[in-house]
Amino acid sequence: MSTIRDEWGENSSLGRLWATLTTLAGERGRAVSVEFVCAVAAERFGAEGASLIVTGTTGVAELHSSIGELGRRIPELEVTVGEGPIRDALELASPVVITDLDAEPVLRRWPLFAPLAAEAGARACFAFPLAVGVVRAGVLVLLHGTPIAPGAATLREALVFADLLLAMLMGEQVTRIGKVPGPAEDGFPIVGPEVHQATGMIAAQLDTDPDTAFARLRARAFADERPLSEVAADVVARRLRFDPDPDLR
Repeated sequence: MSTIRDEWGENSSLGRLWATLTTLAGERGRAVSVEFVCAVAAERFGAEGASLIVTGTTGVAELHSSIGELGRRIPELEVTVGEGPIRDALELASPVVITDLDAEPVLRRWPLFAPLAAEAGARACFAFPLAVGVVRAGVLVLLHGTPIAPGAATLREALVFADLLLAMLMGEQVTRIGKVPGPAEDGFPIVGPEVHQATGMIAAQLDTDPDTAFARLRARAFADERPLSEVAADVVARRLRFDPDPDLR
């Protein structure tokens, strides 16, 4: 990724950020990786949690890396309830800046997600899409434990971090498979392999389609007030089985 400065120019915002991160990584004995950039972004903006959501070749969004408990928990909450700022940022390709998740307008916008996110300890959420044109590479999410209103300069700097992550992810994917990410699709949002596996098992148990099976998994996690990954793990380990709903027969 040393071509970042060559392609964008060392005096560009991306070039300057790359130079700063290269120096910092050298001081810490690290490489400038996507994970490193995400961690530095969390430090730079004083976030208690951060998440990097990426879309693969299928357009399905998955959690690439996370910082802190909030960085892991909040994306999972979005999957469970099916709404929230990460989904909106990815679909709209526009930043979603929420200064207080417990504010009345936010509670009306996301009546399921917002109160659960606040209960989990997140009070502010800033989601910056990694997007250009029709390309949707992912979302950088910064999470704060207290309400906070970022200034214009802070938002501009955060967008540069997002642009750098976009350039890095596109470069990695082109190197690996020879193509860039495509438009976001309406598939399984932000899930890992275990959730996919559990969904397939539930579909077989209920003799139904994957969308219905995934909906049942999410509903169970929401009803039990447990992380989606924990419920999926129980299904995969055969500690939990789903039976057909007699009311739906």
